[in-house]
Formats: sequence, C-alpha cells, structure tokens
Amino acid sequence: MDVFLDPAIGRNKSEALFEQLREAIVSGRLHHGDRLPATRVLAAELGVARSTITTVYGRLVAEGYVEGRAGGGSSVSYRRAGASESPTRPTTLSAPNLGLLDTTRWSLGGFDAAPPAFDLRSGRPDPAFFPLLEWRRAMSDALHVAPTGYMEPAGRADLRRALAHWVQRSRAVDADPDQVMVTAGAQQGVDVIARLLLRPGDVVAVEDPGYPPVRSLFLALGAAVVPVPVDRDGLVVDRIPDDARLVYVTPSHQSPTGAVMSLDRRRALLDLAERRDLVIVEDDYDSEYRHEDRPLEPLHRLDRNGRVVYVGTFSKTLAPSLRLGFLVLPTALVHDATTLRSLMDWQPPDASQRALHRFVTDGALDRHLRRTRRRYRERHALVAAFCHDAAEQGLVAEAHHHVAGLHTTVHLPQGVAEAAVRARAGHDGVALGDYGQCWQAENHPEGLIIGFGAVTTDDLPEALRRVDSALRHAAG
Repeated sequence: MDVFLDPAIGRNKSEALFEQLREAIVSGRLHHGDRLPATRVLAAELGVARSTITTVYGRLVAEGYVEGRAGGGSSVSYRRAGASESPTRPTTLSAPNLGLLDTTRWSLGGFDAAPPAFDLRSGRPDPAFFPLLEWRRAMSDALHVAPTGYMEPAGRADLRRALAHWVQRSRAVDADPDQVMVTAGAQQGVDVIARLLLRPGDVVAVEDPGYPPVRSLFLALGAAVVPVPVDRDGLVVDRIPDDARLVYVTPSHQSPTGAVMSLDRRRALLDLAERRDLVIVEDDYDSEYRHEDRPLEPLHRLDRNGRVVYVGTFSKTLAPSLRLGFLVLPTALVHDATTLRSLMDWQPPDASQRALHRFVTDGALDRHLRRTRRRYRERHALVAAFCHDAAEQGLVAEAHHHVAGLHTTVHLPQGVAEAAVRARAGHDGVALGDYGQCWQAENHPEGLIIGFGAVTTDDLPEALRRVDSALRHAAG
C-alpha cells in the first residue's frame, strides 16, 4: 500500500495521515481484512517518528476503522455496506472509435457465472479433448530453459519453420518461414493486418452474415464496413463495392452458414483483387475438422500475386484460452507487419512458443487431430440427423449443409423468432449460438446456430431433444 505525506505539512502530519488512511478505507481502496503496514515500516518509509504512526493507528481503532490483533498487526475492520468493491471515479474521457460499434448487435458472451447444462454455442471445442498430458510435457520441456530477453516480434524462428512446414502439409498453404507470424489467436492476426493497411474511412467488405468480432474490430479502427451477401457458393463477389480496400472471408467453412466458396468464386475474387488492388484476408478458422468431402484449395494457394493474407488459429483444435494462432503474410508485407507487431506487444510469450514447437514437431498435434476428428464426426452426424428430421417435420425451414467445423445453422419457419427459441432453450438449460448477431442486414432470416463442440456425445441427444421442445414451443 502506498501512503503519501507532503513534507510541507509541518505539524499536521498525524492528522493528514489519519485522513488519508480513513479515506482509503471508506472509499474501498482498502478492503475489510486488509493488513496495514507495521508501524516501524511505515514510519521508516515516511520519515516520521514511530509514535506518529502509533497515534494514527490508535485513532483508527478507536473510530472503528481498524482492529489490532495481538502479534498480528493491524487490519481493516470497516465494511462498506452495499458498495462496489471497485469504486469508479467520474470521467469525461471517451473512446470515439468504439462509439462506432453497434453494441446491441455484438457483445462478449460465454463468460457465465454458472455455465449452462448443455452448451450448444459455436466456436467451443470440448475441453475434455485437450491433450493435457502431452501439452504438459511440452510446457515442462519449454520451462527447462530460463526465459531470455526480447526476441523476434514475428515469433521464434524454429516455431515459424515448424508452422510453415505443418501448414504446407496439412492445408496446402505454400508458406516460407519468413512469411509466418505467431499471433495471439486469429483475432490478433486480423488486428495486425487491419492496423497495417487501413486508414480511417477505408472501405472493408465483410460477409453477411459473418463473424461479429472481426466486423466490430474493423469498426473500432474507424473503417467503413460494408456487408456483402453470402449464398450457397460463398461470398457473392459481384457485390463487393468498387472502393473496397480489404475483403475479409471465411471460404473453407463460412461463418456462420457453413457454405464452402466455390472454385469459380475463389478465382473471381482473386481476379478482382488484382484488378482493384485489394487485400484478401482468408480466415481458415476450423478447416482441420472436415466431416465430408474433400476441401477446395485455399485462396492463398491459388493466389499468384501476393494478395492474400492467410489467418490460422489453434483455438478450435486446442483451446481458445491458449491464444495461439498465426499469419502467413505476402512477402511485401513481412517487414512492415513485423515492425508493427513490435510496437503492439513486441513478441509472443516465449514459453508458449517453445511448447507449441515441441507439440508440432513431435507429432502430438497430428495425433490429437486424428483423435478429435473421429469424435467430432460422431457429433456432427447426430446434429445433421436432428436438423434433417426437424426440417421434415416443419420445425425448421432449412438446414444448411455443413461439411466442416463444430457447428451447424438452420433457418426457422415464417413467424418463428430466434429469440423465442433461444429463450425457451435457455430456460431448459441449453445455450444456443446467436444467429441474429451475425447479420448486418435488417430484414434477415430467423435462424439458429447449433454448436456441438462442447457437449459430450452421450449428452448431445438430450440437448437436441430440448432444442426440439423449444422449437415446438416457439411454433405454438
């Protein structure tokens, strides 16, 4: 605890110190049970006689703010009735860019004090699948070496080599290690590119429906975000505005509809990028989990002109809280992106990088993906069958055909509101994804996002039974 005493006070030091400590207790900066510094220590720090501190503490005890304990020093006894533990001060400061956000359409969710009985929200892998033993070994190995000083802003060279090799082998992305940047998840990767390439007012084309956090990020940076419709073949390239500077897409598994961008659309988008000097941000957030068919070539592999920034993440394959992802940058952007990264947080955490390097190079990541693919494929089949049956019974109007990922999306019949279904499901202990948040268009179809990553295969039938009940209740 810091206590300040103005040397110019003179004889009123005791009174000033009492008022300062009393204010700290009453305002909540010192909580009930907090220990006060020993009288000898505080006297030495402030350069006053120990008797001055003893007098102040005695007065605080007499007025009920502090209690003394034999051999235990002095501690705060005052309790603030009905007040917040963290008082705030009024301020006139504001964040002008954040004022651009439509906070009613996107909010941080999923931090429940009491988690739902069945969590069917999207983007949540099963924590029970996390390879704890292998990751612990990798982290233990990483901590055998003491952390060094500042390192490379783009990430450790050995990890970038390992990621370049892995992404070439697993996703057919042609990457040189120098083009790889280790990031704190996909969101930081998009943030780096947006800060590097966009000026306030620049037009950014995003999918509609699309991924809300990225849309909100562009808005927070002052960009003009323009929605572009999505159909069964992915982003409708012909609807990209003429003045767009950047296009953000999820071509392998469109978020949230699940559409896979056709090869013709991919080529058309790349041709458009070359003609208009566009940058394409390809977010490949969960293509490791394909349940049917073979994937199409990534935009990055088809790109011959350095127009595509590839974004990868381990949030779906390992865990979101690890905050591990990467970029594959066009060569022309490597130097500037690395310089910008050094200004943001200098470098990724070294221990996490070392652990990920071992996890990838020892084959643990590949083994983990083989195990989890089988398990998620079983859940995907259950959800797909449920959606098919619900469509036949008229409970849903349309079920999107998802071939990858950890969620699926359905549209609701005319007159059935998503809010009503989600509310009823929530009452029954089921949390569903928020489809409405994904849209910018006002007159969008009502629908549901049904995730299956965080519910066990044994529990999933009961969770879906409750969704069925919610659909029937909302339909009257």
